[in-house]
Amino acid sequence: MSKTAIIVGASHGGVQAAASLRQGGWDGAIRLFSAEDALPYHRPPLSKAFLAGEKTEDQILLRGEAFYRDSDIDLHRGEPVLRLDAAKREIETAKARYGYDTLILATGSRARRLLVDGAELDGIVTLRSLEDARRIRPALEQAGSLVIVGGGFIGLEIASTAAKAGKKTTVIEAQDRLLARALPPVISDFLRDYHRDKGVAFRFGASVAAFQGAQGKAQAVTLADGERIAADLIVVGVGGEANVDLARQAGLTIDAGGLHVDDKGRTSDPHIYAIGDVAAAHNPHAGARLRLESVQNAVDQARLVAADICGAATPTPPVPWFWTDQYDLKVQMAGLSRAGTTRLLRGNPDDGAFTLLELDGDRLIAAHSVNRAADHMAARKLIAAATPLAIDEARDATIALAKAVARTDA
Repeated sequence: MSKTAIIVGASHGGVQAAASLRQGGWDGAIRLFSAEDALPYHRPPLSKAFLAGEKTEDQILLRGEAFYRDSDIDLHRGEPVLRLDAAKREIETAKARYGYDTLILATGSRARRLLVDGAELDGIVTLRSLEDARRIRPALEQAGSLVIVGGGFIGLEIASTAAKAGKKTTVIEAQDRLLARALPPVISDFLRDYHRDKGVAFRFGASVAAFQGAQGKAQAVTLADGERIAADLIVVGVGGEANVDLARQAGLTIDAGGLHVDDKGRTSDPHIYAIGDVAAAHNPHAGARLRLESVQNAVDQARLVAADICGAATPTPPVPWFWTDQYDLKVQMAGLSRAGTTRLLRGNPDDGAFTLLELDGDRLIAAHSVNRAADHMAARKLIAAATPLAIDEARDATIALAKAVARTDA
């Protein structure tokens, strides 16, 4: 009897899981459920090229429609999964119930909301989906001024898109610097100054007390210190929370803000896996269980669980890596920062191209690169191999990082 694999969530992780199952030899049915009507698409361009009108919806698709047909993947568009019965191995949508032998939860994360007065006004938006971007793009075109609440990656990417379009842009950040949990000060300070040079204003150590408006439309943000900032459009980008509703309903173990999975991506139910933003896995580079919200992580975990389901050897977890594009900057991160590291600067921030290395002894554990793609690619390999570095050579930006390796006696 043919087996059925169901994947709930059709973003990067879900689509990759379906593709990897077929590539790995799964000959049973594959049902891929998406709550969205659109074909699955790349999410990173939403805050940049798509929002700026530089790319169309067709240009950001993950795969063309023919891929799903030719791969015999049953894509259920616009059919959100409402219930999960783990005991019966069934999911339920508004249309039908579907049984599974193996289930992969790729339900992602949703935008956090600010629970303050006026939060329900029109003109206050978040950006997580194509539908969000469809609403924001015409509003941004018409807006003269924009306030972004949250100086994270999405907030800064939208700020760069808005500033390039000539919009008066203000970013409100609760911390005393940008991306305080993700980047070391030298990188966040560089990004702050770069944005300021493009006309973006910042309010650090600030929190929103209320949104104000008239006739149901937001017109301003009031900060806790009483300052009022007028805006035609307000974007809230204060992070995301894992979509664990189905998992909690089914009694699966929740941990570290997400769905607890083992080193194969399996949840507390042996027939259910979880990948991407929703999965809380032990990360050897962090030495802790955590969720990683990134395309790379979702794709890597999809390949991992597909290999396990197909009975193949599971790949070694790769070095985490991330990126963000802002203006003409490509910021790339490899590895995960941790306390107590030694930090070395390669290159000069004033030149707009440099890398900050983080070392434990002579081993590289993280690298943060601005417009130095070769450093980033080398760092990923050096971190994975735990290769000892020659410190003086690693500091010298004229020497390729890949060659800054400690010499060993013959």
